[in-house]
Amino acid sequence: MNPAFPFGLGYILGRKGWVKNKFLKDSIYVVETNIDDMNPVIYETVIEKLYKTGALEVFLVPVQMKKIRPGILLTVLIPKDKLKKIAEILLKETTSFGIRYYEVKRLKLIRKKSADNSGHDKIGMNIGYMGRELVKISPEYRDCRRIASKRNTPLKNIIW
Repeated sequence: MNPAFPFGLGYILGRKGWVKNKFLKDSIYVVETNIDDMNPVIYETVIEKLYKTGALEVFLVPVQMKKIRPGILLTVLIPKDKLKKIAEILLKETTSFGIRYYEVKRLKLIRKKSADNSGHDKIGMNIGYMGRELVKISPEYRDCRRIASKRNTPLKNIIW
């Protein structure tokens, strides 16, 4: 544990997961399937169920399938303990007859959450560190959206 690390995150995260005190390290599964015969309106429900079950990210990529058919590569990033449930959703809710999965390793910024209370509205902030170096600050999207709606102003004016 790095006792000099700001905000005491080392006490929460411990030694496991540190890469030379600059990054957090973990491994997840990438689960994917190619689909070329499903009604596109079904994707919304599938994606909602995947996120509700614990997917970290879900994305669709256009691909060319056999017989020159257009298709979709449905990719899901998941914690390793969610594989069975995610596989069940993909195989029950889509037209796919199979999935692929493989492990990937990740390096991530060390994250801290904070809030900006400088104005009338509270905005959550995501703060990213590489070791002790501050490298990224971004506002919480949902807070910005709520404030934009409340003020009847474009979202881009709140975020930037």
